[in-house]
Amino acid sequence: MTRSIPILPAALGAMLAAAAAPNAAWAETPVVIDGVNKETREAILDLLPDRDAPESLFDAERIAEEAAARATAWLRSEGYYASEVIPEATETPPSARLVIRPGDRFRFSAPTLVYEGDQPTSETQALAARAIAPVAAEAPARAAAVLQAEADALAALANNGYAEAAAGRRSVVVDHATQRVDVGFTLAAGQRVRLGEIRTEPAGVFRSGFLRRLRNWSEGETYSPDRLAQLRRDLSSTGAVSRVNTRLEPANAEGVSNVVLDIEPAKRNAYELGIGYSTTEGVGVEGEWTRRNFSGRADSLTLSATAGELTQSLGIELLRPHASGLQRAQRFFATAQREDSVAFTQNSIAIGGAVESAPRMRFGLSYGASLAANQYENVGGGGVENAVILSSFGNLRRDTTDVPLDPRNGAIAEFRAEPSVSTGDATLGFIRTTAEGRIYESFGRRDQLTLAARARGGWIEAIAGSAEDVPPDRRFYAGGGGSVRGYEYNSIFPERRERLALAPGGQGLLEGSLEARWRSEGPYGAALFIDGGNAFDDWGNAADLRFGAGVGFRYDLGFAPLRIDLAFPLDRREDTPNYALYISLGQAF
Repeated sequence: MTRSIPILPAALGAMLAAAAAPNAAWAETPVVIDGVNKETREAILDLLPDRDAPESLFDAERIAEEAAARATAWLRSEGYYASEVIPEATETPPSARLVIRPGDRFRFSAPTLVYEGDQPTSETQALAARAIAPVAAEAPARAAAVLQAEADALAALANNGYAEAAAGRRSVVVDHATQRVDVGFTLAAGQRVRLGEIRTEPAGVFRSGFLRRLRNWSEGETYSPDRLAQLRRDLSSTGAVSRVNTRLEPANAEGVSNVVLDIEPAKRNAYELGIGYSTTEGVGVEGEWTRRNFSGRADSLTLSATAGELTQSLGIELLRPHASGLQRAQRFFATAQREDSVAFTQNSIAIGGAVESAPRMRFGLSYGASLAANQYENVGGGGVENAVILSSFGNLRRDTTDVPLDPRNGAIAEFRAEPSVSTGDATLGFIRTTAEGRIYESFGRRDQLTLAARARGGWIEAIAGSAEDVPPDRRFYAGGGGSVRGYEYNSIFPERRERLALAPGGQGLLEGSLEARWRSEGPYGAALFIDGGNAFDDWGNAADLRFGAGVGFRYDLGFAPLRIDLAFPLDRREDTPNYALYISLGQAF
């Protein structure tokens, strides 16, 4: 027995909701859909909820009615206003079926756009008129197009200074005789807003000079939502506030509105503790204490300490956000460090300063200078043992990635040059240059598989003196968790230098990595990788790479993945361990 069922009236009210709802994965539904093409069938199946197979005629009728209501809503939202959806149910065996006759697709007539109250400028009206193009005459009468056109028209008003623009009554008339849909938009533009000064509530948290530097407009410039959004991002990025909102004060006699930052200051003191481990570098513990908003400029004073088997250090840093312009911070630091690697042992103290671009800038230029006094041990009988190094740097970076600590898509290109002068056991001038590229591409639902690759190269050129006298810590090495996994830290460099009792390290560097990262629906993930690298003195030996490969486990902590990598050296020497284990936060690159 087959029974046809009337369509539920609720389908009519669901039209715009169906247009606004995101697509989901196909549900587990027992409903069979006939009469439409594959694309339409799949779109309707996306809207149906999970349902078990019907066990009776009553179950089948209920499931078919529900599916018919959703199918009707979707068809109307796509412009099929004359469609016919017939739900059917059978008793033996119990089953639910939809027979759909979509009919002709209705088309839009030319839309109308009127304004209540103050009229925007003619230029702004033209932009708003172009914004409603999705509902142009003869376009398919999709409900989503109506919603998008209205939102785009409001955005056009807001981007041209009408901060209080709002939508009024929307008219949608469906004419079944002509198969046309007439749409009328009503907008209220309000007064055009010009921006003035910035103040905060509560007051007195930041100095007035800092607030002036935060302003990304000149007084009297036209309002746009992007300016205020960027203002919120610039302040939030300093870490001095835990919450920030913006609002406009009423305009003054000149028609200028000041901007109020409603803020919640962050806790003044912050503490951080990090632990890392690898079989080649041992355990490392890092701790930091930070005093936020140190001088009322959203600046931070940080004291840091590192206690590891290979590295021990103390440091102090003052970071002044936006001090050299928006998204350009000033950083001043002093450090004392001891580092004990396969290549050499180093004791150093250093001071320096830099102007740094914000990490998330698409294109950034950073530069700075430092002065270091270093003492080296275990340098193989060659090279300098004492050096005072005055160095500067310039760094260009292009970053189009999406997630800082776990990129899914995008690329990074970076070039760095470090002119330096070294004196002590030897006096020379040299330039150390590096270039690096990374690329990320993801596939599948929710970017479950990411393919990542990187390449890095470097070279040291002596300008005055001999390249053999370049201090050991400024030379190139490969090996370690951020280089060629499976090998000890700084263990890859020309072997002949050890045999000839020359200073360790290479004059050039070439590295590369390939990694496949898989993510489950939950917090777990895995990785396969291969790394290769070499430090050399002659470009003719650059391609003599040493390789490492391995597998990894990932656990998503929300802000970054916990990374556990097990790597094996593929060009193992007698004194090289059989494997290396690395545990840290963030991806290897």
